Amino acid sequence: MPDSIEKLKAIVRELETELHGLPTLDEQAAEVLQEAIREIQSALLSRQQAAARHGETDLAAEDAETESSGSLTDRLNQAAREFEGSHPTLTGILSRLIDGLGQMGI
Repeated sequence: MPDSIEKLKAIVRELETELHGLPTLDEQAAEVLQEAIREIQSALLSRQQAAARHGETDLAAEDAETESSGSLTDRLNQAAREFEGSHPTLTGILSRLIDGLGQMGI
């Protein structure tokens, strides 16, 4: 799992870089994505700390923490759909991020 966490962190950094380079992104969309980034970083940090404390197999508490992640994934999916035509690179990053979160159960 540490590799999965590091891969997701790299995708989040890529998303942040892309967001900073998009002058045409409206303020509301940027805020939604920034909030999603904060939630993802928090969930990844919790997972990483739990893995260090309890081993990789005991993540039930962290799973409970991320029960609301359905709404996070929903928001990311909606953002990807909204940016599909206007920002294809951003859409690709979001798709990879959504996939990675799903693989980790977040």
